[in-house]
Amino acid sequence: VGFKLILLRKQRMILLEEGNRILNETVAAQINLGEGEKREPMDVKLCDFDDVAYRVQVEKDNLNVLKLSMNMPCYHQIENQGSKACLEEAFPNMMVKAEVGYDVTLAVNMTEVKEDKAALCHKLSCVKLVALGGPFEKFFAALDSGKPETEKFQFDIRADTRVYLLPRNDRVIVIFSVDFFEKVDKLIAQVFLQEFQDARKNDRTLGAAPSCMFTTEAPNELAEFGVSGALGNLGFLSFPVLKSHVKDKTRQRGVKVLQTFRTFLQYHIKMAKSNFHSRMRARVVSLVKVLNRAKVEDPKAASEKKTASGRTFRRS
Repeated sequence: VGFKLILLRKQRMILLEEGNRILNETVAAQINLGEGEKREPMDVKLCDFDDVAYRVQVEKDNLNVLKLSMNMPCYHQIENQGSKACLEEAFPNMMVKAEVGYDVTLAVNMTEVKEDKAALCHKLSCVKLVALGGPFEKFFAALDSGKPETEKFQFDIRADTRVYLLPRNDRVIVIFSVDFFEKVDKLIAQVFLQEFQDARKNDRTLGAAPSCMFTTEAPNELAEFGVSGALGNLGFLSFPVLKSHVKDKTRQRGVKVLQTFRTFLQYHIKMAKSNFHSRMRARVVSLVKVLNRAKVEDPKAASEKKTASGRTFRRS
């Protein structure tokens, strides 16, 4: 109950920034080098949410080419469902044969960069978002064109979360099957997901947003995948995305929000736990102060007194 009272306070939730900041800074350090500055070989490995890994290389044999490789566990599932097409569109003439152990490799000739360098660095830092947004973009673009996809699709965005895309004539139903390994995370996530549903019903400012439904049992739509009843996971969160939600720039925003939903949820769970710990520590400190003030002096020590000359005597 205490968790719920803290979580349901009306505070503005944070949307995570686009791209990976460390990746952006690593790439920018190479691309923004001036003509007189010496370029050195480098090999940097870093990680991202959803078990994604990057590798940034500048090889000794070719100091003018920067290679950015990405390993994404679900890439083999979504490659032909819009991801590869989105990558080719976002990074024209940059895709090369993937390095060993990675799914995607981009090669940038740093002496031939014609576009704004800051914009290029930001775009490279968003390579994960571009790839992961492929399936959403494919289904939403088809819905917007009036020729919706005919085949349903599912993929594992991470080990504990599966995404289902079910096309209809007037909408695309997006369902997240969510679970957590830790019991405390499950408890907090359940409150968050239930609040998503309640907020959509009660907040009038969200009138144009897709409706939202959280259930512990599989929605009826998942019968098409042979999924029914409770699977032992935390639950299912459903978003019916209408044609009005995928118009022009609105589609790009919807794709970004949906593909980062699981990361958004994970981030706020960790922030909630951090808040709990800080409040508990503050409460312990205040209780210790109360206990210190409540200490009783030793009666024997209180009865001993000293005279002005330094002699000690005890009161009877």
